[in-house]
Amino acid sequence: MYEPPTVSVEVDGLTYSLAPDAKKSVVSVRPTDHPESHPFTDRVDLVDFRRRQRLARDVADLFARQAREVMGHLALLLDAYEREARSEPEAVVLSPERRKAALALLRKPNLLDRAAKAMTALGHVGEEQNKRLGYLIAVSRLLPRPLSAILRAPSGCGKSQLLESLEALTPQESVTFLSRLTRQALFYAGANSLKHKLVLVDEQAGASEADYSIRTLQSKGFLTMQAPGKGTVRVEGPIALLSGTTSADLNPENLSRCLELALDDSEAQTRRIQKAQRRAWAGKRRAKVDLQLWQDAQHLLEPLLVTIPFAERLTFPARNTHDRRGNQKLLGLVAAHALLHQHQRKRDVHGQVVAVPDDYAAVYALLQPVLDEGLDELSPRATKVYRVLARSSTPRARRELSSELRCGYNTVKRALVELLDQELVALVDAGPPATYRVLDRSVLGACAELREPEALPPAT
Repeated sequence: MYEPPTVSVEVDGLTYSLAPDAKKSVVSVRPTDHPESHPFTDRVDLVDFRRRQRLARDVADLFARQAREVMGHLALLLDAYEREARSEPEAVVLSPERRKAALALLRKPNLLDRAAKAMTALGHVGEEQNKRLGYLIAVSRLLPRPLSAILRAPSGCGKSQLLESLEALTPQESVTFLSRLTRQALFYAGANSLKHKLVLVDEQAGASEADYSIRTLQSKGFLTMQAPGKGTVRVEGPIALLSGTTSADLNPENLSRCLELALDDSEAQTRRIQKAQRRAWAGKRRAKVDLQLWQDAQHLLEPLLVTIPFAERLTFPARNTHDRRGNQKLLGLVAAHALLHQHQRKRDVHGQVVAVPDDYAAVYALLQPVLDEGLDELSPRATKVYRVLARSSTPRARRELSSELRCGYNTVKRALVELLDQELVALVDAGPPATYRVLDRSVLGACAELREPEALPPAT
């Protein structure tokens, strides 16, 4: 069994050392300029805050320091220990039989459809478009510039279910599922522990403290930090990130780097989920999914570069600076689809996977509805309410909108607040009932228009 070695940090004239010892650890402290002196030593569980506080007071009294300063020193020691404790995962070696089965899967047509079907069998019903986009984002972790997405939906729409099904199809060592990220957490993740990883965060709010480090990993592909006693700490990426949120107010810097995927909160989707729940309670088992086969297939995907020979013949709107990253997301999805099908694609003289028009056609079918249904800087719920009001020739009340959209009254209420803030709708009558009408229709013509696959001009 791997056992991390003793770790040490030098801070404020003191050298702190930690050695593993069963459930607790032996902590030693001595002056840095007198390494031969007898150290202060204690056996303590550093993860326990109260015990760490007690140790900090003892060290502070003995070496004439402030207890709060020593608490910071111990935090650095614990971080260093945790980094050392993260041993590199053993390389997975597939038997000839498993390798043959995984290759057979990777050479089958409609791989993305098969992945979506597997996710359905795992219990995630509906959301066919989002399942496919989510799987492409998971595969994109192997690209030099992976993709990220934020799942936006009211509570109870199934964000966790989608993330869990993606996690199940991805090798354990290639995915990290988190509930919360602190401000410095990623800096202490380990030098290569995030490289080409899929990072899943259940709620985006749980990652808000680490927004800066996440954006840096997305943009630069690595993190660096100058740490006391350790010099420069460098954490290698890149990562693909998927997180969910119920909030309509998100950091624009984060949104510009992510695909926004609106989950289905319709009545039809609710009925599909209820039907699946009843089937489960009736003892009717779902189709069995060979998770090992899907994970083996992922093991056989190499982090290769992708070239898109027809990229210059594709189009994307150029309305504002957001469309610069939008165009990059489109190309990234095409590259991810080609990478998923790398065992069915040719390689160029440099060993790069060569994308084909079928890769673009698959992405077009998935991305066009996302762009058509969304409006710039509006949440999915506000977009739906805005479109209904835009079609109406008379002012509408909240209850009317709730009934027509088959969604909750409070959902419509929050959407109207957002639209009022954006000055897209106006309050006509304070009521009751309060009624609203569209004030500005200009954003309706801002939907992105992608070039249809059949309209691609011939190569020159």
